[in-house]
Amino acid sequence: MKRSKSRVRNFVYNGSIVIIAATLSLFICDWVLGLFNFPAEIPMRVSHPENIEVVRENIEFQYVFKTNDHGLRYRNIPLEKTVTDYRIFVSGDSFTEGFGVEEENRFTNLLEDEFSSSSQNVLFINGGLGGTGPLEYGRLFLKIGLEYHPDALLICLFPNDLADTPARLPQTPFNAPLGFQSGIPKIAYTFWPRIHTLLKKFHHQRIYRGKTRTSDFISTISREAQKRNIPQKRITAWQASIPQELVAVVNQGRYVGSYLSAGLLRPKSWVDSIDISSDLAQKKWQNMTLLLSKVLAKAEPNGVETAIVLIPSPFMYDPGQHNEKNPSIVSGCEIDKKWLAEDTMIQQRLRSWTAEKDVPFLDLTPIFRKAIQSSKNLNYELDPHWSILGHQIAAGAIAAWLVDQEVFSFIQNRR
Repeated sequence: MKRSKSRVRNFVYNGSIVIIAATLSLFICDWVLGLFNFPAEIPMRVSHPENIEVVRENIEFQYVFKTNDHGLRYRNIPLEKTVTDYRIFVSGDSFTEGFGVEEENRFTNLLEDEFSSSSQNVLFINGGLGGTGPLEYGRLFLKIGLEYHPDALLICLFPNDLADTPARLPQTPFNAPLGFQSGIPKIAYTFWPRIHTLLKKFHHQRIYRGKTRTSDFISTISREAQKRNIPQKRITAWQASIPQELVAVVNQGRYVGSYLSAGLLRPKSWVDSIDISSDLAQKKWQNMTLLLSKVLAKAEPNGVETAIVLIPSPFMYDPGQHNEKNPSIVSGCEIDKKWLAEDTMIQQRLRSWTAEKDVPFLDLTPIFRKAIQSSKNLNYELDPHWSILGHQIAAGAIAAWLVDQEVFSFIQNRR
């Protein structure tokens, strides 16, 4: 009996020593990380990485992607503007960023060329951020865009911005904290913030590599579907439906895998974005307009004029995109041909909301429906983004609208 008690005391004693030693080691490691200026929390990234230059290649195009000192796909200019500058910050997703075309061929560059003169520089500062919605590109405008002292903000919405809006928002969405609620993560962050941040950074990098740099696309997406409790029957059907030639180029990093995975992971994403019919879509609409309202409210006291443009999905104007060989359709996304001709819900809602907010609004949908009748090359065949011609059509329509409606004050001053 005495031996048993002695063993317990030794076990407790040795265990306590180990726990104390481990705790002290963690404090020392965290302190050492602090000496090397390692951050106590993961810095909030709001733009692209700064000063990068890479060649992006797709099976349908190749272009140079280059960013400036602030992580924008735009040339470096002084933050302080001159008396001859009129600056328009253009917010949006990959269509605004110019995915698939060189900088000089984007609609923002074409607009800049159209309106700039020897007496006035009209700058369309491109704040496009691919793969994001109003939460992310709104944050970019508030954190970086305002530093350029813009005179105006042009928000270019794409329908899937609604799908890219979270269904739940923090109280301060553009300054969201890490948000640990309870448990071990909160304790670890409280006592050893730098170690926790280091581990979290490694975790984020692992997830990012898994989503963007997979060499086995089918297996990666299938595992994600299983985690979401998607029935194996659906997973097997999806695996059989994807063309092997597209799987190969995704694995090579030469095609965007999300065009093929959406049919399995988010089959109703386009219906939700364009028809706004489900309860989830309604909630996301409320959150999207809330985010946009907050951005507009921040712009006004800074003397920033605002306007909104709707960039239509090719499913809303291009019959060729409804071909059964379209990657999104092949993968299982729900698409409706009525979108080609009707006044869709996303158009109606944005028209009413902008009128209520008294914000100038341009819907590019009818313009692209008319343009597609004479040209079939407004966007790429396998990738939905605009071709050079698509950017030209958009630039022409936006320029005419800015002039005809005198949307921004620089137009009035030119007359």
